Parts: sequence; structure tokens; C-alpha cells
Amino acid sequence: MSGCRVFIGRLSPHARERDVEKFFKGYGRIREINLKNGFGFVEFDDYRDADDAVYELNGKELCSERVTIEHARSRRGRGGGPGMGGRFSPRFRGYRQSRSGGSRYGPPVRTEHRIIVENLSSRISWQLCSGIL
Repeated sequence: MSGCRVFIGRLSPHARERDVEKFFKGYGRIREINLKNGFGFVEFDDYRDADDAVYELNGKELCSERVTIEHARSRRGRGGGPGMGGRFSPRFRGYRQSRSGGSRYGPPVRTEHRIIVENLSSRISWQLCSGIL
């Protein structure tokens, strides 16, 4: 079933399978966890559980690292198969260009960290600043 696989980016090298299980606890039955160096994949039984996990866990901390949680791309290579939504399919046009947040990054997470940017033109917008940072 398509849409059940979730990608975990910026994964700590110290993260173990049990840490990932605990992180995704409450988001449905997990079929498989596949951890690599700095990233991993989690496969759910139900695509709705994967959707919930992507929406709610993206940007959260796992093993002291803020991870990215996204729907995994097709296993069939870069373009994916018919209806698979690979990165070159029409479904994802503009996906990489969008830097304003949106569904790719999930809801914003407030932290205690701040950055001060000085000496900018008074005509610059906050959207342009966020694209620079």
C-alpha cells in the first residue's frame, strides 16, 4: 500500500530502533523500521497513521536532534511508478521551491532560540529573510 512509509531526516547517530518505536508510539501499528546513518524509514500499516505522524511529529526532538518527518518517496527510483508521486511527477511540482513552510515542514515549533539580523533594508520582507536563513 502506498503512502505508508515515512522518512526520518536529521536522525541522530545515537538513535536506535527502540528510540524510534517510542517516538512513534500512539501513531498506529508499525510494520518495519529501517535506520541508516543520519536518516531512516518507518512503515505503517495504515496510510492515515503515516499522515498523522508526518503532520504532528515533524520538527520534534528525537535523541536530542530535531528531526524532519516526511512521506517517503517511491522505492522505484527517482520518478516513481504510475500514481506513485515521485519527485518529478506533476503532483510534486513546486515542492522543492516552496520555502515558506506549508505542509512540507508541518506546524511551526516554538523554541527558546532566536536570531537577530541587523543592517537590512527597510523594504525587505520577513519572507525573504526566512529564505536567506
